[in-house]
Amino acid sequence: MPWIDSSISDAMAASGAAAALVAADGSASAAPSQPPPPQPTAPPLDETGEFDFSDWTDPPDPKRSKAWWLALPIAVATVVALWVNVFVEGDEGPPAPLAVVVAVPRTTLAPATTVPDAVTSTVATTSSTTTTIFFPSADSWDAVGEPIPTSGLTLQASGIGPIDFGLPITESAGALVASLGVAQGAGIDSETCPGSDWYWLEWGDLLGLFDGYTPSAEFIGYAYETDGTSEPDPILETLSGLRLGNTVGTLHRTYASYTVSFEVIEGKDHFRLSDGGELLLWGPVTSTEPQGTIEGIYSPDACPSEN
Repeated sequence: MPWIDSSISDAMAASGAAAALVAADGSASAAPSQPPPPQPTAPPLDETGEFDFSDWTDPPDPKRSKAWWLALPIAVATVVALWVNVFVEGDEGPPAPLAVVVAVPRTTLAPATTVPDAVTSTVATTSSTTTTIFFPSADSWDAVGEPIPTSGLTLQASGIGPIDFGLPITESAGALVASLGVAQGAGIDSETCPGSDWYWLEWGDLLGLFDGYTPSAEFIGYAYETDGTSEPDPILETLSGLRLGNTVGTLHRTYASYTVSFEVIEGKDHFRLSDGGELLLWGPVTSTEPQGTIEGIYSPDACPSEN
């Protein structure tokens, strides 16, 4: 078959030439002049000689979703949520509900039914925690030792007469009970020393302060004061003879060899008796003038020092 050696383009050219010869010798009438039908064009070849299918075999582009514009705000919201989780809430998740200890006035604190092993009861709510402290009642302490006469219960920087600061509560409170009778009141002071709960026992105008109410608690201070409307009870004085109701002038004369200064605490004048910078006694006065009167005598600051 000789035509197999010819290309398609050669055969098409020969066919055109034969048609032209027939038309030239008039042996056959020429077909009406019409453009030849379009012939399929072979795809271009790539460098390897293979057909390049990229122009006609690639699938059409997929239809774009009409919701493509939501991608940006979603991405922004994701970043914001991540930022809040890391930088606002922290690595440990959202903060736990705030725990608040409510300071309860002395008169509303409940005495414990057992002494001295008082307990603490905690009542939880949805947003805070309220702690109610139970403590030994005023009549829970037994007398210890022989009674000390009132004249011997002198107000000093180191204690009350022979009852020194640092003595266990059973011994110090017991000595005061033996000398002054059963305490008339008891409670917890959470305000004098921030972060500390003092236990107090009351004998009229005298308040004995302790750093707790368990057997390991100690006697740490006192506050002796009156409102000035009546004579103090019990009647106590300092080792040098200073009493409530004495004038500021008497204070200066009694402690002429010491330093007497004044300061305002919560709008109230207070005297400070010190020796070489060491506080000995202090308390409120009606005025810093010589005629002002002494309304209270306190032991030195017993609050725990901060390291």
